[in-house]
Amino acid sequence: MHNCNYDKVALMHQLKQIWSRLDMYSKDAKGEDHPLCDKMYQELKKDLEKHIKKLEMAVTGLAKEGKFAFCEKC
Repeated sequence: MHNCNYDKVALMHQLKQIWSRLDMYSKDAKGEDHPLCDKMYQELKKDLEKHIKKLEMAVTGLAKEGKFAFCEKC
């Protein structure tokens, strides 16, 4: 697999881990009556969703084209 392909998958995985924690952070902010923190976490979650979607589209697009595989150099 090309490094660029691996990087997309690794980055997508890391972003999804952060994305999944934002609900917990938002809940904590609400419990501590910090509405601005809650709003910030919700905005971050929306932004991450956009970037995760871009990475998913890139990976699936490459896979459909048969370009998401091991290269001859690997």
